Amino acid sequence: MSTGMSHLFAAEWLKVRTLRSFRACAVAAVVLAIAGAALAGAAYTDPVFAEGLTARDAATDVISWSSGVLQIPVLVLAVLVLGSEYSGGAIRVTFVAVPRRLRVIAAKALVVAVVAALLATLSLGLGYAAAFPLLSRAALTDVPFGTVLSLLGGEIGYCVLVGLFAYAVTLLVRNTAAGVAITLGVLLLLRLMLAVLDIWVRFDLTGLAFSAAASQLMTDPFSRALPVVVVWLAVPALLGALAVVRRDA
Repeated sequence: MSTGMSHLFAAEWLKVRTLRSFRACAVAAVVLAIAGAALAGAAYTDPVFAEGLTARDAATDVISWSSGVLQIPVLVLAVLVLGSEYSGGAIRVTFVAVPRRLRVIAAKALVVAVVAALLATLSLGLGYAAAFPLLSRAALTDVPFGTVLSLLGGEIGYCVLVGLFAYAVTLLVRNTAAGVAITLGVLLLLRLMLAVLDIWVRFDLTGLAFSAAASQLMTDPFSRALPVVVVWLAVPALLGALAVVRRDA
């Protein structure tokens, strides 16, 4: 990272961490991740539910549940990184200070990725730790440490992709409420809609959903999910960057 870019990243990071909404999202992320993991872990204390399942299955479910609820505060935070400046008009000051707008866009994207990674690492780690005693009661803790790290790493990567997608959408719509609504719709509703359409067209449309493709990409980087994720990220990012460069702030 060049000196100018590192200074710009530091400035954008300062803006984000001084937002009151940032602290609220960070707290919500940790609380929701722990709650999701504990809820999944508690289910395994029922012998009937846990019958036939392995310790790896339990660890996968706990971390997946934790990540599933964590993605909501992560996407909200990613939207706020840019949306808060547009809603308050501060983006004009930013572009006056740094006329090269693409550098600002890149610095904010880097902040989103770093914050999402750090927040997911902390939240998912605490979530698994909270669920561990519950899994221990069910004798489902015999999972190699490397496997746990691999599962955590996959979900951390997924949260980073969610954050970047939310940021790209906000870059295009330049509105906080619209950014949150569109991203939530794509993540939570589109996959369900495509699953229903699968029945009618008899073709795997679910894999075209961003959430499904991003999850698969974390387990199989060279699968057909890669181009799907690239398209979902690139289209709003490129159109949004073009709009930011050409239009007034």
